[in-house]
Amino acid sequence: MKPQWQKVYDALASDIGAGIYSPGERLPSEHDLSASLGVSRNTVRRAFLSLSQDGFIRIVNGRGSYVTPHGVTYEIDATSRFRQTLESLGIKRDQTVIENTVVAADGDVAAALGLSPGDDAVRHVSVIWGDGTPFLLSRRYFPASLVPHLAEEIAREHSFTRVLQLHNLGDLHRDTTTVSTRLPDQEEARLLSCPLNAPVLEVLALGRLADGRIAEWQNALMPGSLVRLTFKSASQAL
Repeated sequence: MKPQWQKVYDALASDIGAGIYSPGERLPSEHDLSASLGVSRNTVRRAFLSLSQDGFIRIVNGRGSYVTPHGVTYEIDATSRFRQTLESLGIKRDQTVIENTVVAADGDVAAALGLSPGDDAVRHVSVIWGDGTPFLLSRRYFPASLVPHLAEEIAREHSFTRVLQLHNLGDLHRDTTTVSTRLPDQEEARLLSCPLNAPVLEVLALGRLADGRIAEWQNALMPGSLVRLTFKSASQAL
């Protein structure tokens, strides 16, 4: 015999799969479901936790549980951007900037950007949302010497790409991309609204300008249940 929470899990997973609950839709509350299904709130809570761990829903403290979108494929080439992928799928994109400051480049950041340890770099941390779901936690670093008052310009233009255009520096091209998986730490899980035991994709990318200068080093995290990555070869990208 299946435990009660498993029956609730199966029923909700089936409803999500059948489209009864749409991506981004808020599920009924634990109180409402326990009343309608004739089970305890602890039973519903256990089912919700398992659905969250399996990527069906995301639980937002104080707001409820929401169906997570699935099937977003991010096709990576030299110039692709994740925001373009969301927009092409008709997913409403938003961004929350967490940090945009000048910092002293530590060993890893300095090595990636070709700086000396202690040189100024701009650290830009943000979360990209799609239809109210956090898809990507981005930590980006730029050489502060690239443009005078770079941090202020990024804050004003809301886009590093736009700053490059304004200073006639051309487009940013992805030079290298490294993908791995790991578990998020507590702060990463909070920002991405994902469980601590749900793997995330970690993408490290180095960006250069047309003249060869390194302009960006990025560490991006994406919930593995939400995003698939594909890569174009150089010949396909032409």
